[in-house]
This record gives sequence, C-alpha cells and structure tokens, in this order.
Amino acid sequence: MSANMDDLEKQWEEELKKKQQNNGVAQEGGKDSQGWEPVAEAGQPQEVHPEHMEEPPDEVLLALLNIPLEVSVEVGSKRITLEELFSLKPSSVIVLDKMLSEPVDIKVNGRKIAEGELVVVNDRFGVKITKIVSPDERIRKIRG
Repeated sequence: MSANMDDLEKQWEEELKKKQQNNGVAQEGGKDSQGWEPVAEAGQPQEVHPEHMEEPPDEVLLALLNIPLEVSVEVGSKRITLEELFSLKPSSVIVLDKMLSEPVDIKVNGRKIAEGELVVVNDRFGVKITKIVSPDERIRKIRG
C-alpha cells in the first residue's frame, strides 16, 4: 500500500508542476506571467491556505477518503486517584463533570471536531450534531 501512496504522491507532484508551468510560473523561483515574485525563499516553509491549494488528483482523494478514523463521543470525565480506582466495584457510580443538559464532545482520533446531544435510534445510542468546530480552530489545535 505504501508503494501505491508513493505513486499517487508522485503523480500529484507532476500534475502540480504541469499546472505551474501552464500558469507561467518559472521553476527556478522567477516571476510568474503577471510579474509576481514568490514570497518565500526556496527551502523555507510557506503557510498554505486551503483555498489556495491545488486540487489533488481524484485517486489521491479516493485514497484519503478510505482512511479509517475513530469517532468517539465523550459524555463527561472525572479525575480520580489510584486508590479510588482500586476501590471501584460493579455497583460503583462515577459522577462525571458534565450536567445532563450539556452537549457531549464528538472526537475524531482523539480531537474534538463537534458537539452534540445524545439520542436513541432503534434501541441504540446516537449523537445529533449541534455544533461543528470551525476549520480555523481545528487547525489551531493541531498546531499546538
């Protein structure tokens, strides 16, 4: 699978180079067809905004869409001592830090992406999304 992803990445890079050449951007960091010079020096990191990114080939999108992600719903939490942990038994009740009326956190791979409320669907738990974390806030949390 790794070789397949490498092939897709190379294909994507080739298509980006072709698009840059077609748009008049010189490969050696010169000016483009409208006379604009690149801001960052070669080798320096450059902040890329999603609206300015080139579209990846369909194969790359399809590969990304098939990556499994873990979705979890956090109803609440509680910090306890090791002594309290060892004293738990089947009839024990742990009181969580959230009120029943508060929204639950929806997390993907451990990162909060939304809030919602618990619902019952055909005798199973579900979660109705009420708020989605903004893309800017999600990126800010990823960066640190």
